[in-house]
Amino acid sequence: MTIQASVVAPTGTKTLYEYDTESKTLEGFWNSEEAITVVSFDQGGITAVDTFTSTGEEGRSKAEFSGTWTGNAGDKVICLYPSVDTYAGNSIFDAVRVGSPTIYMRNLSTASGALQHDDPSSISDVDLMLGEVKISGDVAHVYLERQFAVFRIEVTLRHFPYEAPPGSPFDQARINSIRIKCVDPDSDEEEEWGVNGDPVFVRFSGLDVTTGSYTGTPFTIERGPQDYYLLDSGNNSDLTLMDEDVVEKTFFVPVRFDKDLEAGYELCFQFGGNYYDKEKGRNSVTVFPGCDMRKTITSKLSLENGKIYGFRVTI
Repeated sequence: MTIQASVVAPTGTKTLYEYDTESKTLEGFWNSEEAITVVSFDQGGITAVDTFTSTGEEGRSKAEFSGTWTGNAGDKVICLYPSVDTYAGNSIFDAVRVGSPTIYMRNLSTASGALQHDDPSSISDVDLMLGEVKISGDVAHVYLERQFAVFRIEVTLRHFPYEAPPGSPFDQARINSIRIKCVDPDSDEEEEWGVNGDPVFVRFSGLDVTTGSYTGTPFTIERGPQDYYLLDSGNNSDLTLMDEDVVEKTFFVPVRFDKDLEAGYELCFQFGGNYYDKEKGRNSVTVFPGCDMRKTITSKLSLENGKIYGFRVTI
């Protein structure tokens, strides 16, 4: 069977991302070799898991995926991207096996790896997409829907010391992580280890895959902060003042959510990393002093999958 795959608007498909500085959009195209996981299920759960592949010119905007379908007549069929056969897909999707009634989706930051400054390809492997296959005669087609948005974070580093004064607990400190979270100051819900107190961002979700419960929309299991590592090779962090007075970096960050940013919410960008002291050696910290940047949302910001949202942060 061959499945014709296209991506639901916003316009653009996958995977080689390029950021257009004039239109402020993120465009993508298919790699020369791509794969999707085709999942079949009935009222009892998953009946078949098949891998379909596509080979063609790198940079093409449309792709056809071919493979052997092993499902049953009457099954509902959906596609998962990235394929569970890849590192990214295996890091994101769980319980994609025959008999399972639920597919679980882990935190995107687990599979995204270290974010490279001003490099949209940092998120190419985690372009999480789902779609239901429609079969008409000999033709099968799937509209793949993105399950995340992109935060484009421009960071200006002015005051954070690479070499702190003698005696400072943050001697030789290096920033190498970004944490994104949302806070509702009016909420009485308590956070436990920073998890499930977030009103917006999703860390862990699931998708019911029985014909009686399938809706096509993942349900949230866990909310909480989104933690990402920056490119950090040895002692040379990608966002640290060394011999420069000012450092400016831009990062493309994938986020998942199930609610909008409401007026009154605080959107937090927190920067952490490593520091060294003579007694303990290398230590890590989630948020350095002075690196907890918060912005109060003044009017509702509706978040939409597949779109890009730009933020500027100065430390």
